[in-house]
Amino acid sequence: MFNSLPRYSVVLLFALLLSWVYLFPPQLVSSLNTEISDLFFRIRGDIPQSRKVVIVDIDEASLEKYGQWPWSRLRVSELIRKISDARAGIIGLDIIFSEPDKSSPHTIASQLKINIKNLDNYDQILAETFAATPTVGGYFFRFDKKTHENMPIIPAVFIEKGLQNNHTILEPKGVVLNIDILQNSLYSSGFFNNVPDADGMVRSVPLIMRYEGMIYPSLVLEMLRIYSHANDVFIFGDAMGVEKITFGKFSIPTDFAGRLYVNYRSGRNYFKYISAGDILQGNFDTKDIAGKFVLVGTSAVGLADLKATPLDSVMPGVEIQANILDNMLQGDYLHEPFNIALYDLLILWCIVLIFSYIFFNTRVWLLAPAFIVFFVLLYKLFFYLFFDQGIVLNLFFPLVAFFGTFILTAGFNYFNTSRQKESIQRIFAKKVSKAVMNDLLKHKNNKILEAHEQEVTIFFSDIREFTRISEALNSSPKLVALLNRYITPMVDDISRHEGTVDKFIGDAIMAYWNAPNQVADYADKAVMSALRQIELLEGLNHDLNVEFGVKLKIGIGIHTGLVTVGEMGSLDRSDYTIIGDSVNVTSRIEELNKLYGTTLIVSNATKEKLKEVYTMRSLDIVRVRGKHQAIEIFEVLSLGKDEKLSLELDQYHTALSYYRSGNIQHAYREFEKLYARYEHKLYRFYLDRSKEYMDHPQKNFNLVYTVENKL
Repeated sequence: MFNSLPRYSVVLLFALLLSWVYLFPPQLVSSLNTEISDLFFRIRGDIPQSRKVVIVDIDEASLEKYGQWPWSRLRVSELIRKISDARAGIIGLDIIFSEPDKSSPHTIASQLKINIKNLDNYDQILAETFAATPTVGGYFFRFDKKTHENMPIIPAVFIEKGLQNNHTILEPKGVVLNIDILQNSLYSSGFFNNVPDADGMVRSVPLIMRYEGMIYPSLVLEMLRIYSHANDVFIFGDAMGVEKITFGKFSIPTDFAGRLYVNYRSGRNYFKYISAGDILQGNFDTKDIAGKFVLVGTSAVGLADLKATPLDSVMPGVEIQANILDNMLQGDYLHEPFNIALYDLLILWCIVLIFSYIFFNTRVWLLAPAFIVFFVLLYKLFFYLFFDQGIVLNLFFPLVAFFGTFILTAGFNYFNTSRQKESIQRIFAKKVSKAVMNDLLKHKNNKILEAHEQEVTIFFSDIREFTRISEALNSSPKLVALLNRYITPMVDDISRHEGTVDKFIGDAIMAYWNAPNQVADYADKAVMSALRQIELLEGLNHDLNVEFGVKLKIGIGIHTGLVTVGEMGSLDRSDYTIIGDSVNVTSRIEELNKLYGTTLIVSNATKEKLKEVYTMRSLDIVRVRGKHQAIEIFEVLSLGKDEKLSLELDQYHTALSYYRSGNIQHAYREFEKLYARYEHKLYRFYLDRSKEYMDHPQKNFNLVYTVENKL
């Protein structure tokens, strides 16, 4: 049933199913998505901070020295004044004073109903400190129950632009403020709520909330607004909700509820911490505070202001505020696109359609490497979008789309390949060799069988004096056994060098490279296989001499050119083979080994294709039997430079240059020296040709040697 469906209909149904789950996600899906984004943070690790944000920490050491929280307002006043005296740029309080100071003499006297005139009022002292220092107070909103507190006063105007759905912004039920004397003394204040996700992790923090119809800023947003000297804050959005918050030179992208996705710099203690106890004792460097944004908060476990973040399970709330402030100062925001659903669905569909096309058209053995490569590329793309471009997209669905598409296409390819193999075996089992059939089974289509023009390197080898050997053996079984012993290692080596054996013509082997499959460096592989076969024969001859009393010599010819390749033959019997003029030329080149006393000859067309270094020499410029056009031929002696032959080859090239320049007498003398020393048939051949011209000076010199008869 799976195979009967059009393959793309399966992936389209898969994409539709994913789209439906995306639009109506279960809680598990949302949790998995956030887990993946948290993993990205952990992989990314630490990033630089602006070093403009400092935390004054009411830590365990401070509590141990000055007593448990809450401290007297007199001590808090001293702390803030010392921070201010160190020329802090602006001070933000991530703490709240919601009740009067019970340790104040004024409060104690009032409770005892005695004369309170001229007694210190610590709340009043702190209020005066607030008024005299660049301090922004903190408070928090409540979502559990309504309160009747007075609303905080904010010296800024919040202007909503295009925002049609007013209910996307968080709307708390109540607020917990500082006591009136403190709240009224503050120039401004902001809430410091860190609203966690369903799993308790703080990933995004509201920058604004709507309370009693009014917009209120967070503590760090208000600190930044004061720093920018902006009076007007613009909230841009549409029917979907908030898009961004702008004031002064700052433009802060948010989600639809006005929340900022926190680009955490690191785990806890990454920002500069100064103990409140050290501040009170004057045991600090004023350079650490001067001109900085100073957040006053607590990391003490007992004060229960520790939160879970993607990079740390127990980060103090004040350091979350520091991360948000540093985000806004550096402008490296993480934000969801305004139409995130459109982007997520578009990416989902692109992944399914693009990769289904790629995987459907990838060979089965390449699927796993392709999957790994594309997975890494997708990972790098989303990592780049997340942290370099600050675009927060859904990561779960692209991952599921990619894995699901791979599984579907791999499954379809597996079943389709099985059926294709059965079809090819049924149709072509009687038409082509096993090697060609195996190659066909690796391909997605059968066009490889169609006759087409292809450049190949052709190989012919032939056993010398095979007729004499046949007569000497005088036994057909022995002759067949001899041929099998010789042909088997030769054919194996051709296969090892990626060649295709075309046919056996008696004692001759015909093979070619670069068809049916394209082969890299096919000319080199043909020549290296030929050299290896010559080497194999040297070792094989010892055994053949023992078993059959013979030693074999072969000649090999190699030529590169265009041929017609494909399935050819009759309706009842056919084979995958090559035909063309280049085949005939190769056969004629192989015959020339008898003329020159050589073993391996290649044409100039093959020599020009070679990339490896060989020891070789130009033999002649010949017009082979039955051809009009002359070609240059070369003898290949070894792979690499053979220093042992360098002297002989230098003398030979000198003699050949004399001959080809028409200086016959000098050529004769040089070839005479060569023959006397090496007795090679090639030198005897050139001696005879030179002498022919010397004996008949009237004969016109012809550089090209024409082969008239079969050798």
